Amino acid sequence: MFKLPIPDILLTNIYELKPDMLVARGVSLLLMDLDNTLDTYHAQGPGVSLRNWIDALKRAGIEPFIYSNSHGDRAMRFADALGIDYVNKAKKPKTKRLFALLREKNVRPANAAIIGDQIYTDVLCGSCAGILTIAIRPLDLSNPFHYLRYGAEMPFRLAYKRKNNVKEKKD
Repeated sequence: MFKLPIPDILLTNIYELKPDMLVARGVSLLLMDLDNTLDTYHAQGPGVSLRNWIDALKRAGIEPFIYSNSHGDRAMRFADALGIDYVNKAKKPKTKRLFALLREKNVRPANAAIIGDQIYTDVLCGSCAGILTIAIRPLDLSNPFHYLRYGAEMPFRLAYKRKNNVKEKKD
């Protein structure tokens, strides 16, 4: 059955996701997109804020895991620097690798979550797998393609806000 890719949680950035929010929902594995979610496309490695956030997840008993569509060694470099595991070339929104990972980790879908900046990859993948989906605003929208993609995702972000009666923040 097809499920619309409306996120379960919508945040501005990863730092709004507090470990206790995940613990309260029974989440023990957090799959994290890398590019434009954990850091910008141009970042060479994780900064102090990201390292501290990852450490807070670990202290709360949540396993942070990079689950990325990226190619090359970028996911490996970030994962090694953070002391966590990773999968690159995940082929999101396909769920085959996701289900294999859940089996390997012995984690039920009810105890997993995915966070990312893209509705059509991260949220759709998680929705199809039956795991908690968390969407954030992309870190960098300077590339016109990324801005257009974000615009195309707006109906699903607005559907979340309507469903959860969230008022727009005025800047």
